[in-house]
Formats: sequence, C-alpha cells, structure tokens
Amino acid sequence: MNLRLNPLYKKLLLLSLVLGPMIWLMLTEDGQRRSDLVLLYLFGKEELNLAIENLHGNMTEVDFRALFPELPLECDDGANPFGDRLCTAEIGSFSAIPARAFTLFLQGDLLRAAKVNYRRVYHSKLETQLSRRLGVRGGHDNSGPDAVFWQVSDGLLLMPTVAPKDDSEAALMWLSAAVVQRRRDGG
Repeated sequence: MNLRLNPLYKKLLLLSLVLGPMIWLMLTEDGQRRSDLVLLYLFGKEELNLAIENLHGNMTEVDFRALFPELPLECDDGANPFGDRLCTAEIGSFSAIPARAFTLFLQGDLLRAAKVNYRRVYHSKLETQLSRRLGVRGGHDNSGPDAVFWQVSDGLLLMPTVAPKDDSEAALMWLSAAVVQRRRDGG
C-alpha cells in the first residue's frame, strides 16, 4: 500500500496554508477590519467595548469613569448642544469596529448624550451589529432624511442612513430621554 502524496499536491497544500490567511486578511472585508483593529491596537489606540444602548441619563461622569478607567477622557466646561460639559477620548475601536473618537456630553454631572466617530468604511458593519442587538432600525428621525434611529431603554440611537462621504460625518449618537424630551418641547 502506497501512502505517499503526490509532490504537486503537497506544494499546493503548503501554498494554500501560507497564502490563504494573507489573501483573507487583504481581500475580504472582515479580514481588513481585523487587520485594522490589530494595527490600531499596536499603535496604542484604546479599545472601547460599550453597549451604547445601555447608557442612561442618571449616569454621572464618575460612574462612567468607574466602568472604563483606562479610557483617557479629557473634559472641558462649555456650552454644547446637549449640556454644559463634554469629555472626549481618542479611541481605536468601538465594539470591534474601527473608530476615531468618543465624546460624552454632560449637563452638570449627568450624562445627556454620547457620540462615537467611527471609520466610515465600516458603516454597514456597525449598522448590522446594531440591528442584530436592537432589532430592525427605527426609520427616519425628525432631524432629517439622512438619520435612522433605534429606540433604547433611555432615549435614542441615531446614525446616518447611508455611509457618509467624509469620516468626520460618520457618527453614532446616543441621546438620553431627557434630551429627546427637551427637543420635543422645543428647547
């Protein structure tokens, strides 16, 4: 009984073992995302694993910092659309999606809104991830035809309907119920 493998078969098998992962990393969307995540980690960018839909308006900055002590939040006082104080951090990823920055908007000590600036090429991946966790997106928001929303336990999650043309416009927003109510009241 001859159990020897054909030399051509061996060479093709070795080539596929070597080239297969490289082709996957370079040519597939999931491989590129994972490569980006590894590179961002190697360059020292923070990872933020946050179920943003679980934020609530009773949370304070101290509460948030206790949950994410490694996140380098830098805070400034000053009026903003959602309060009187904001805290930002440069991040590399948000829930396994390559991202740029995370911002908390506070009114006094209470959290009123949060914003994640993600990398626009991962727009559909983020939308799919949110739809899996929260169900089908809610439709158009009153703020304009370009935003869709999900109703969450304390407020709304908003993001653009289609992938933005510019990275600066690629943002996922959480608005607390207090902000939504103030907006409905015209404030």
